[in-house]
Amino acid sequence: MIIWSKPNKAYLIVIATSITVFTFIIWCILPYDYSHIRRTTHCDTSRRNEERYLLFPMFTIISGSGLGNQLFEIFSLLGMAQKLNRTAIFNKKDWFLRFRLKNVHKKIPKIAEQVETMDIEVRTPRGHIGQRSFKYFSSMESTIREWLKPPKEEITYLETMINREDVSRHKICVHVRRGDFLTDGGHAGTEADFTIEAIDYLYRMTPGVVMIFSNEQQWVKEEVLRRSTHKMDIRIMPTPHDLPFKDLYFSQVYCDTVLITAPSSTFGWWIGYLSRNQSSVYYRDIRGMDDPVKFQMVDDDFFPEKWKKLEIFNGTVAVKL
Repeated sequence: MIIWSKPNKAYLIVIATSITVFTFIIWCILPYDYSHIRRTTHCDTSRRNEERYLLFPMFTIISGSGLGNQLFEIFSLLGMAQKLNRTAIFNKKDWFLRFRLKNVHKKIPKIAEQVETMDIEVRTPRGHIGQRSFKYFSSMESTIREWLKPPKEEITYLETMINREDVSRHKICVHVRRGDFLTDGGHAGTEADFTIEAIDYLYRMTPGVVMIFSNEQQWVKEEVLRRSTHKMDIRIMPTPHDLPFKDLYFSQVYCDTVLITAPSSTFGWWIGYLSRNQSSVYYRDIRGMDDPVKFQMVDDDFFPEKWKKLEIFNGTVAVKL
């Protein structure tokens, strides 16, 4: 005889909760399927109701990629739409995209004014945007800077990020990127030796205060600050994970020189792009690193001409001509 025992209520709750969480995680991490979404072609050459539109899949926003990648995708859409005399559009039916865009729209409300949302019908895509490049939105550079200017309430917050005595000094802003860059197999993270030598190189050119932006502050303290000869002039900046716009705002208001230590970091790129002096932005030569992104990019399409490339040879950092 088989005797069935009544399942424990708590056990059933755990099972049900586990199934729900597992289903949600799988739904979030699977590649986003656009096959069910009604959409137009990229750069559709046909006219419809005397209007021409441009749509991107917005993969970086859908996947929850970092702010740097999202800004590249959004401004590339707007820049190309401007050059092609088209109207940039988001799919009105794509609720998940609209959900992801909320934070960007809140910080940059002008985007919502420039992009239409509408119901769009299925067509076969004829192409796609390739590697990230500022050239997609070069025609609206001044507009982007204006849109990303910090509002008054943010200016007040920025003043709390910097010591009063440092305001009048030359400010060297250093972006450090490690984290998943060390493990994802697709990037190369910041290296301590290069960072220390590059800071020393820039400091000797124009002495001032060194402001380091990084989500790995303990690593910066142990590997950079402890070994630097400029300890008294180094500031490790507060960079909350959920407030990346504040770093971009700070760059616009205070950064006189910018050093990008992980050249494939798009967030570091935006710190440089928005800084006050474009002829004083320095980045590590990606060709001298074990960074797979170098095989996917054209340097001149990613790094503006005014920026300066740094290389390290036998422990010495210098501008690469």
